Amino acid sequence: MRALISAIILGVAGVAGSTASAADEDTLRAGKRVYMTKTCLACHGRNGAKPIMSYPALAGQNEKYLIEQLELIKSGERSGSVDPATGHPYIQGMADIMHLLSEDDIKNVSAWLAEQTPAAPEVLDPAPSEDELAAGAKAYKRLGCRSCHGKEGEKATNKAYPIIAGLDRDYLIRQMTDMREKVRTGGKVKLMFGVIKRADDEDIAAIATWLSQYDRTAD
Repeated sequence: MRALISAIILGVAGVAGSTASAADEDTLRAGKRVYMTKTCLACHGRNGAKPIMSYPALAGQNEKYLIEQLELIKSGERSGSVDPATGHPYIQGMADIMHLLSEDDIKNVSAWLAEQTPAAPEVLDPAPSEDELAAGAKAYKRLGCRSCHGKEGEKATNKAYPIIAGLDRDYLIRQMTDMREKVRTGGKVKLMFGVIKRADDEDIAAIATWLSQYDRTAD
């Protein structure tokens, strides 16, 4: 009798576990479908790891952060600088398609992107020197960036903060500059101002160069 009860309990646990796994798989499958059909691929590349121009790589990003940013863009609360080539905000392309995404779509695609393999570091030409990389690491440490984004930007201390290691250099420069100039708004950006206001253009460029060369595929 005891053996029968144990078998029943194990059987129920097994069903519950398989149901949870199936739900996870369904979420990831739905997230990939959103990514492939809602034009995300056009700018952020295959699996969110091969963006074009200076758009961010999204693969391996914190799920909670992605959800918040997509919701901010959809609501119009996130703003940023203007692309001189087009005369439109860099965020405009995203803002124009967000009506296509439901709340479930946002959650599903964020979950899927968070599970993707991060991009390899961009190849800079000319390649940064050891002195340039050291200057970036030094500025990052001096400004206290590691307290929120981790020792090398590779592991945020809060899932609502972004992983910034390995992102495109130009994208990083633009975002840090926008935050310093109070051009980027929405979400937790205000938490950055006390730090980034102390960074000059040289600091920002050095930090962005150093962060862009971090290889998250090796983690």
